[in-house]
Amino acid sequence: MEEIARQLDEQSRRAFISHAAKAALGVSILPNSLLAKSTGAKNSGTKGFCDNVIFLYMKGGMSHVDTFDPKTTDVKGMSSPIKTKSPDLRISNLLPKLAQLGNHLAVVRSMHVRTGAHAEASYAMHTGFSMRPGTSHPHMGPWAQYFKGKRDHDLPDSVIVAGGNPGPGFFTPEHSPFPIGDPTKGIRDLLPKIPKQRFNKRVQLARQFAESFEYYFPHQDVKAYSDFYDQTIRFFNGEASAAFDLNKEPRPMRDRYGIDPFGQGCLLARRLVEKGVRYVEVKFKKSWDVMHRGMTAVEDLAATLDGPFAELLKDLQSRGLLKRTLVVLATEFGRSPKINQSGGRDHHPKVFSCVFAGGGVKGGQAIGGTDPRGQSATGKTYQPKNLHATMAYGLGLPLDERIHGSGGRPFFVGGQSDPIPGLFG
Repeated sequence: MEEIARQLDEQSRRAFISHAAKAALGVSILPNSLLAKSTGAKNSGTKGFCDNVIFLYMKGGMSHVDTFDPKTTDVKGMSSPIKTKSPDLRISNLLPKLAQLGNHLAVVRSMHVRTGAHAEASYAMHTGFSMRPGTSHPHMGPWAQYFKGKRDHDLPDSVIVAGGNPGPGFFTPEHSPFPIGDPTKGIRDLLPKIPKQRFNKRVQLARQFAESFEYYFPHQDVKAYSDFYDQTIRFFNGEASAAFDLNKEPRPMRDRYGIDPFGQGCLLARRLVEKGVRYVEVKFKKSWDVMHRGMTAVEDLAATLDGPFAELLKDLQSRGLLKRTLVVLATEFGRSPKINQSGGRDHHPKVFSCVFAGGGVKGGQAIGGTDPRGQSATGKTYQPKNLHATMAYGLGLPLDERIHGSGGRPFFVGGQSDPIPGLFG
């Protein structure tokens, strides 16, 4: 088999190793999961304004005019502007709890994305890059782990709650975010439904296969997956997995966050950051795709967002974590100011809002703006790559350091873009 692998070109060799590894180890090696090479050293960058990032993702395209960029014109729907704790910021009356924390919020009202397609826009907001055939770009968690190193020996460096498994992008498997489906179940759904003795036997057999496979295929991807497999087993069997157990939180605390999966996901994010996880994404369980659902759906969605987001900020602040934890609320695009014939709002990638709080952010302000109808930006717009450059800058990652992914293509965290100005104090 080793001779066969040597005779293949690089692309075919990767495919051959991928299929062989899947059979031997029970894992898939993606062609673009090669070890990224850098012109600099690991643990590079500066201290930054924050140590952690909590990324709250509003699935489906959150309406900006119904949340963080409310209007008084005929497009207002059920929303109207109300005062916040900051005299320089007003948000929707549908978000009364967040209004009480307006002094912590920095709303960027001039975000722009090039596409109105959900999948493509969501990919851009999660990675800072456009979809490209044959290339998988990493989320911010793997970037931070690559530059800063793994923070905790036992805990994963990044976690995705209710957002699937995006993988490590062009980094190696140990940079993969740890996926959690249901925050209330922690890692229980990931554990095998077999007795522990039988599970340990399977682990022993898998390791024997792995050793044999590595001998015949001394490839960096094979070694990386084998190491990642061992790390995962140690995590499942160790005490660190208790960090994912929300049952260890007092009942009143869980109630304050709300019983909705998003609320419990926000609580899990706080718990994980407190335990040492650097990057946590929480995906909104419900969908903001209100194109055919009417304005009453927006009121429910806003309420589902308002309480947990506000509680997360208050909880982080009370524990002394907010100053070093950057909280980002993002979505793939906005919603059209004009209400359509179904009583809903259509896709609106032209301009929309994202929110930043904590982590050195100067709260109580709006950056950028839109016209009286929320249709267009009134000044400079910012793209997903600017958002990622902002998070990277906050974490102290080197924006000018070149990384070579699969095929030797160079990449930079933030896509060689500038951070959004005026956010950090």
